[in-house]
Amino acid sequence: MIKKNLATGRIAQKMKTRERLLIAANNLMVKGNVMSIEQVAKEAGTSKATAYRYFSNIDTLRKESSLHTISQDKEDLFSGLSKDDLEGRLKILIQYHFKILTKNEVEFRLYLSAVLQDSVQDKESYTRAGRRILLIEEALVSLKKTNTKEQFNKMVSAISIILGIESITILKDLCGLKNAKILETWKWMIDKIILDR
Repeated sequence: MIKKNLATGRIAQKMKTRERLLIAANNLMVKGNVMSIEQVAKEAGTSKATAYRYFSNIDTLRKESSLHTISQDKEDLFSGLSKDDLEGRLKILIQYHFKILTKNEVEFRLYLSAVLQDSVQDKESYTRAGRRILLIEEALVSLKKTNTKEQFNKMVSAISIILGIESITILKDLCGLKNAKILETWKWMIDKIILDR
């Protein structure tokens, strides 16, 4: 579970610390080691207290670290694309999330289950990480020039609801949509958000 300290202060630095913890956890898993928060902190070169501020549940850390290795960062995802190519950047953003979520749907559902359980057990300080948010902000970067900060943040927040396992779970389980229809629905919703801003 990721604690509130991720939500305030130097976000870029905190994301790097979180990333080091995820990489360290993955390294320990690959070696077949029994894993604890303390071991992950040592492997990451950080204090036990710092590690606990980001992840207080080893099961959630284990699940997220296995998913972390298949994720891309914003520099890699949009490399070679102009910041003004909104259409191209949105296409890549949508395809990336759709592919990673549908190819690893079981793992993401298990991760969602774990973080939901954490959120119930630790209501006071629970929060999740924002990699999805960072990717959406980067995809929409050209819109920062033509929208207020509030409008831009609303677009990012609205799209973040769409591009996640939560959305796939609702559209598949409740609405009965197959993957192709889910992708079509995602594109339609995001078009509405961007065009109706």
